[in-house]
Amino acid sequence: MISAEEDLSFRTYSPVLNYRYDRWFQNVEYNGHTLNEKERKEFIKVIDETVSTFTSGLPLLTDELKRTKDLKDDYHNICRVVYSVSLFVVMTMCDCMVAGKYFILADADYDKRFMRGKMKVILNEGFKKLYGYIEKNKKSAGWFRLLGYMKFFPEVINRQYQDLTFQLEKQSRISSWWKDERDYETHIESEKLYASRIVDIEESKEMMETLRLYDALFAVNHFLTNVHACLRNYLVEKYRRGEIKEE
Repeated sequence: MISAEEDLSFRTYSPVLNYRYDRWFQNVEYNGHTLNEKERKEFIKVIDETVSTFTSGLPLLTDELKRTKDLKDDYHNICRVVYSVSLFVVMTMCDCMVAGKYFILADADYDKRFMRGKMKVILNEGFKKLYGYIEKNKKSAGWFRLLGYMKFFPEVINRQYQDLTFQLEKQSRISSWWKDERDYETHIESEKLYASRIVDIEESKEMMETLRLYDALFAVNHFLTNVHACLRNYLVEKYRRGEIKEE
C-alpha cells in the first residue's frame, strides 16, 4: 500500500496472485476431538502471534484514511474504500481470534458461556458487515462497497471478485448465522439469553464454527492484498513514465 507522496525507492511491481478462494469455504465437520493442554498452549501462542502480525499494519491504514479524506480524485476514492474495508477485515479477524482465545482460557463455567455468546455476536455481526444476508443490508456491506470500483481494475481482479462473491453468497445461506443468539446477547433478553447460554458446550465445535467467519475474512484479506498490489503497480507505472517525481 503506497501513496503518491511516498518514496518509490524500490520502483518494482507487486505480484497479483491467483488464489483458489474455494479452499477457504470448505465445510469442515466437527470430529469430536478436544484440545489437550499442550494443544491449548500452542493454539494460544499461534493466536497471539497472528494478532500481533495483523495489527501491526492498522496504524498505517488509519493514517492513510486520515491523509486522503479530502482527496476526491478516482485514485484516492478507491484507496479510501479499500483501506476502510481492509481495516474492518483485519480488526474483525483479530476480534474473532481474541474472543476465541479467552473462550478457550475461561475456567469458570459462566465465563465460558459468556465468551461463547460474545463469539456468536461477532459471527453474526461480522458476516453481516462483510457481506450481508438480505439485499437491504448488503448495500452497505464492505464487500459491495468495493463493487463500484471494480471497473478500474484489470480482468484478473474482476474475475476474483466474481469468484469470491459466489463463495460469500453460498456462505450467507449456510445458516441463520446465530441471529437469535446475537439478538439475545445484544439486547439482553434475559430469559431467552439464559436458555441460549445453558446449552451444552463442545469447546472445539464452537471454535470450528468461528472459522466460517474467520476463513471468509481471510479470503477477502487475500483479495484485498491483490487490490493493494494493483494500486501500487499503478503508481509504479506512473513513476516509470515520469509522471511521479521523487523529491
